[in-house]
Amino acid sequence: MKKLSLFILLAMLFPATATAQDPLESQKSQQLVDELKRLTDQAERDRTASYRFIDQLRDLIARYDWPWGRQILFDDFQDGELASNPAWNSDSDAFWVTRSVGLRTQLSSYASHNGNGNRQQSTKEVLLGILIEGATGQQQGGGDSFNAPGRADIYSVVPISNAFAMTIQLSSLGRGKQDGSFEWGPYQGRSIDSGYRLVYQGGDRPALKLVRYRSGMSAIIDLYDQGGLLEDGGIHEISWQRTTNGTMTVTLDGRQIIQVRDRSYRQGFDGISMTNRGGEYGIRSIAVFGSGQ
Repeated sequence: MKKLSLFILLAMLFPATATAQDPLESQKSQQLVDELKRLTDQAERDRTASYRFIDQLRDLIARYDWPWGRQILFDDFQDGELASNPAWNSDSDAFWVTRSVGLRTQLSSYASHNGNGNRQQSTKEVLLGILIEGATGQQQGGGDSFNAPGRADIYSVVPISNAFAMTIQLSSLGRGKQDGSFEWGPYQGRSIDSGYRLVYQGGDRPALKLVRYRSGMSAIIDLYDQGGLLEDGGIHEISWQRTTNGTMTVTLDGRQIIQVRDRSYRQGFDGISMTNRGGEYGIRSIAVFGSGQ
């Protein structure tokens, strides 16, 4: 019990901050957190601590745990180009770099890719789709395909572990309400047609959706549409973390808005892509970390 209390104190003194600027400090912090997890598991098995104390320890571990210690990709676009370090590929002129914004993208022609105009699914519809998918094993995507008009892509080929953490600094630059969408996430395979995406959907009721794509079909895993997102035109930080058991957590400016589990993809990913489906957006920076597994 004394050893456990000592590690609690050490974990509080050395918070885990996995950033590109202090990788050594982050590694030391994670080692403390990992040891604290081991001691907590042992205390739970041996029943040497109360359930309330164990729960408090779990909360502390969750606050500082950062298992994604390996930086896979980082770009703040300050070098003014997309050809290297890292290399981005695109067959569209809808993406370019500026000094004031970073990566900028604009696509004026918007074609809806859900087959229903600009109507967004309600939360009840999303939950119903998830239940149907779980019961039948069929994806509820209505035949959605990446090969729809009004789309511009950019991607970087880089191996990404199945458990990952990524952060994007994103702004919506269009005046007023934009009816288009912007999405980003890891893809699996030679093309970018399969993988997970976070989708910012503009319009009268903006939403942030977590979507699974496979062979051109899509399924909404979860969404958040209960508050303001990017409509103020400012830069917002969106963090997305996926653990080894498939739990994905999304935070907007430090506030958790989505947490859901999906294990459809159990292998690593082959790159990261960004897609503009209508509107004007700025990407100040993007970072991807891996778990090393």
